Amino acid sequence: MAASIRVRAAVCLLLCGLAPWAGVKTVWTLGGDALGVAGEDWLRGVETEGDAVYRALAAAGVDVTVLAALLGVFLALGLVHRWGMVFPRWTLFLAGRRVPALLPLVPAWGVGLCLAVYGVVLLAMAPLSLVGVIARFTPMEPFTSSAGVTWMVLFGGLAFGGLGGALVVGAWSYGRRVSAAKRAAAPLPA
Repeated sequence: MAASIRVRAAVCLLLCGLAPWAGVKTVWTLGGDALGVAGEDWLRGVETEGDAVYRALAAAGVDVTVLAALLGVFLALGLVHRWGMVFPRWTLFLAGRRVPALLPLVPAWGVGLCLAVYGVVLLAMAPLSLVGVIARFTPMEPFTSSAGVTWMVLFGGLAFGGLGGALVVGAWSYGRRVSAAKRAAAPLPA
């Protein structure tokens, strides 16, 4: 049983917050310039500070953090669609079996709450910095301007808050549907 259309729409809308952040990170990883950051400078930082996996993915044009976010998107979508409750055909030996409820719920609640809080903090920091309530962001390599950092903080807030919110909404819905299915399958008292 899938989540209601309203829950699925809310999750999809929250996941849209990833687009600006993932777009900028992908542009940098492909060597393009965005927000005052040259792609070459970004890649140079990856080469000096990243581990072998990070460098290999960057060489293929994939940012490891965007890849991790895609795993979160997969989890969020699984929480609201039928294939998240019953293993799909492509899972071979598990196909058709019920997904243990805690398997998606534990990471969804744990990661979702942390990301949502982090995203809200970033979303609050960006405008507070612009109006001078907190100090303006100081650009650090590879950023060249305070405005670029502010935009990236805002994009990060949308991304992490959106992904975290999608995971929390999806986990809440998933938990309710699992409980309803257990109640429906319980034997009636004699």
